[in-house]
Amino acid sequence: MDRLEKEKILEAALFMSQKPLNIEELKQIALIDSRIETKSLIEELIHFYDNRKSSLEIVELPIGYQMRVKEKYEDYVSHLATDSMFSKGVMKTLALVAYKQPIEQALVVKYRNNKAYDHLKILFENGFIKKESKGRTFVLSTTTKFIEYFGKDFNKK
Repeated sequence: MDRLEKEKILEAALFMSQKPLNIEELKQIALIDSRIETKSLIEELIHFYDNRKSSLEIVELPIGYQMRVKEKYEDYVSHLATDSMFSKGVMKTLALVAYKQPIEQALVVKYRNNKAYDHLKILFENGFIKKESKGRTFVLSTTTKFIEYFGKDFNKK
């Protein structure tokens, strides 16, 4: 299989996947022999989408690569995406944790009200947040599953 065909398979994989794909997964999908060649082909795709002035982009996240709509265009098309698995209240609580992380659970409850305890339980059970004990409260932050699902890393500040 030639280089262009491998690149097309990588592009198709990134387009179809709902979660970021790491180098090893992409290497296997496109039947590529080395991680170096896989990385090189991905970088060519990133460059291609940047130069094409497309509404799509391929980004490298801490857990892999993902094709997504550029933030500038999300408001126009986000209504076409599938509905969230959480209620609006749970999503607001998750957004607060993601934006302010690491954040103490007591502060989340203060900002969001007592229903936040239920929201946090749902988010923890579904693997979107993690908690570490700190005295009489917990310190909350998002997990890799959060990044996989939403495609953004809010840990970078």
